[in-house]
Amino acid sequence: MLVIVWILLVLLLGLMGWLEYHNLQHPVIQPAKNLAPRAQLQLQHQVRQHVTDQAPRLKWLYYGMAACWWLGVISLLVSCYLVSAKLTLLIFPIRSVVTSIALMIVGIILLMIPVLVWPTQSYDYLIGHSTQDHHWQLADTATFEHYRRFQIWLVLALDVFILIGWISWAYRVSTVPMVTIEYLLMVVAIAVPVVALITLLAQLPYLHQNRYLIPVSGRFGTQHYHANQALMQQQPDLKSRLIIVNVVRIIGYALGLYALWLLYANILAPAFTVDTSIVYPAAAFAIIGLLIVLTTGGVWLPRFYDYLQLLDNKTLTFKLAGSDRFRRFRFHLYYFKLAFSILWIVIWALIIGYIYYFG
Repeated sequence: MLVIVWILLVLLLGLMGWLEYHNLQHPVIQPAKNLAPRAQLQLQHQVRQHVTDQAPRLKWLYYGMAACWWLGVISLLVSCYLVSAKLTLLIFPIRSVVTSIALMIVGIILLMIPVLVWPTQSYDYLIGHSTQDHHWQLADTATFEHYRRFQIWLVLALDVFILIGWISWAYRVSTVPMVTIEYLLMVVAIAVPVVALITLLAQLPYLHQNRYLIPVSGRFGTQHYHANQALMQQQPDLKSRLIIVNVVRIIGYALGLYALWLLYANILAPAFTVDTSIVYPAAAFAIIGLLIVLTTGGVWLPRFYDYLQLLDNKTLTFKLAGSDRFRRFRFHLYYFKLAFSILWIVIWALIIGYIYYFG
């Protein structure tokens, strides 16, 4: 078992090294001539200082991200201290174990926040504010997306490295290792929906700020309806596609509502006869509905934006945002959908678990 853990840790270290090397070879801040890794990092630091000096909002955002990183490191250090000092006791310290696990999870999450927030904000600022510095140029959007993806994978690999190391260490030093693992699973089960809910709510202001249909006139929230109407009027060939997409979405939403209605009609509403077995087909309907909605939205949204660019905007009640803003909207929409999917699945898993154990 110990050999397997060491192999996993070494592989993760190698993966992190390769991801970091790849990003250094394909940077967002591209120098006029090739630089050594240390010089490239210094250049990135100089550009970051330029951004924070020119934009006070980003300066405070950067400080906030740095605070998140340091708080994450401190949380992990305190968690490690509790593991080494408390888990070796003969009397199992439940409070210390739960605190250590919670701090470890909080630390992992805090390490993830800067890489999700800062690169996008700084890149968007640099796009909108050109510089006269001829020693470097900004990479295109595709390169930035690639760079950010590798950065996220790097931090994810670091988080997995920390998680595996923590679990193996706690299992090795704890006097009751299986109980420690049980508490770990319990805290993770609680943390996952909480983090998903926070992530979901955090995306809402970004989605509103980066909405790609900018209202010019008309009621609030009707721009999407007007966009569909304009497409059907100016592009009649797309009418059938629009109808199919909306019908498929309605089917997905209907399946989700039907799943909830099955629970209400068979478990909550009956006063005497309760059919708890209905929870399994209800969960299946809920997951199928979720997959339909996610698939339809993921496939249709970029095409919908491309079709909107073909419209004559003189008579429209909305203004179509540029591709950069649409890219930011899709980025935040992706995490919104991911967080909602996790919440939806966890809710149904809890319902099934409750019915299975207590029903």
